[in-house]
Amino acid sequence: MDFMEWMRAVGLAEKSVRSYFGAINGRLTTWAKQYGLTTKPILDIMDVNELNALIGPLSRTTEFINRNATGNSMYSAALGNYQKYLQALASQYHGKPNDYGPYRKQVAQIEADAGTPYDPTNQKDARDRVLREVVQRRGQGKFRTALINAYGGRCAITGCPVIPLLEAAHITPYLGPDTNTVTNGLLLRADIHTLWDLGLMAVDPNTGEVWVSAQVDDPTYRVLDGQPLKHPAHPAQQPSLSALQKQWNDKRDEAVLGTA
Repeated sequence: MDFMEWMRAVGLAEKSVRSYFGAINGRLTTWAKQYGLTTKPILDIMDVNELNALIGPLSRTTEFINRNATGNSMYSAALGNYQKYLQALASQYHGKPNDYGPYRKQVAQIEADAGTPYDPTNQKDARDRVLREVVQRRGQGKFRTALINAYGGRCAITGCPVIPLLEAAHITPYLGPDTNTVTNGLLLRADIHTLWDLGLMAVDPNTGEVWVSAQVDDPTYRVLDGQPLKHPAHPAQQPSLSALQKQWNDKRDEAVLGTA
């Protein structure tokens, strides 16, 4: 369900639906980019914590204050409804680590036949190929489920609670089933997982703080630099300090980093 469909489903008038969508997609995104609060359309933000971090400074800009005052608080209402929409999505998926929506049966078959070759010669095969890649990228089976349970269904770095976006990341590289343990894993949002694997993001084992390479200059990620890593509540599920140390040493020394 997209934002407009959700607004209609909760009973907003069609005029309000179009006004709020237009505000989010138009002036609000323009102002947010103008002030360096985001580099992407607000409608592409699917993490409620990321949206919350944007709402505060955006609502203090001159453009927002003036337009909101003359528009009967339309812009604050638009942001408030988009915030509720993301919260509703998060609530929908919380506690459902294997919910792939309408493709549930297909994903189950893909997981069961993970080693089966496929021939992407038609639309069905192409769709199955994409689903297969999603399943494999997220981390199959017990490892991802264990991390979702350990971290309460939230990204260990951003706090993102949208289950379909979360992946099972290894702190040190996968070297067989023995490395598929919660203490050698982090539950990460898909884009954060990519940065982690590229060595552009790490955790300082001495301080427990997130480090983001200077090569990553997007403000969406820069704000994560120096933030504390989120930990599981159970002590036995805490990430291994030796694994974090190894990743810290290995990744920061890789040529891909260039400069810290």
